[in-house]
Amino acid sequence: MLLDGAQAVQHGPVDVAALGADFYAFSGHKAFGPTGVGVLWGKAEALAALPPFHGGGGMIGRVGVEQTTYALPPRRFEAGTPPIAQAIGLGAALDWLCEQPWAAMNAHTARLAQRLIDGLAVLPGLTFIGPRETAQRLPIVAFDLAGIHPHDACQVLDAHGVAVRGGHHCAQPLMEFFKLQGAVRASIAPYNDEADIDALLAGLKDAIGRLR
Repeated sequence: MLLDGAQAVQHGPVDVAALGADFYAFSGHKAFGPTGVGVLWGKAEALAALPPFHGGGGMIGRVGVEQTTYALPPRRFEAGTPPIAQAIGLGAALDWLCEQPWAAMNAHTARLAQRLIDGLAVLPGLTFIGPRETAQRLPIVAFDLAGIHPHDACQVLDAHGVAVRGGHHCAQPLMEFFKLQGAVRASIAPYNDEADIDALLAGLKDAIGRLR
């Protein structure tokens, strides 16, 4: 079992061993680090059973005419010159995250998420995806606007200086299951404040007025 932790790792310490999964992965930019780099954690026995997916310097044990052996994990998965600068930047970002007051940060983002959820609840033709109680969710709020494509809503929000994501979020089978063409997703981070939430709600009202 592989868990995608891209939306979770920046919201609190993760004990990967306690999760019980074989692999845990996340992208660096979701943890306030550089783009183009990420983390894959895996159980030692699971990593040892995997063949390499790239070939290049540094990932072999011995190369022969009849047989080639590979280096032990993790080196067998790190062919060629690695993204050195990105890895150093990601390490610095993770060190910074580990020093943060997680309880205070999570309380702050939960308050903002509740402010957003309360504001979305009064908008006509809006459908939440997921629970409305902040205790049951991370501060990531996805929703559908009836009659409005998510990309169109995002374009109007962009004009208001609000950055959200719209589309199928790499989960097309899930969207098809719920009979949705996609969704708008607002991801709240510690650097956001009440003014950001109010700008998002104002932008959505404008989008509804323009597009519906």
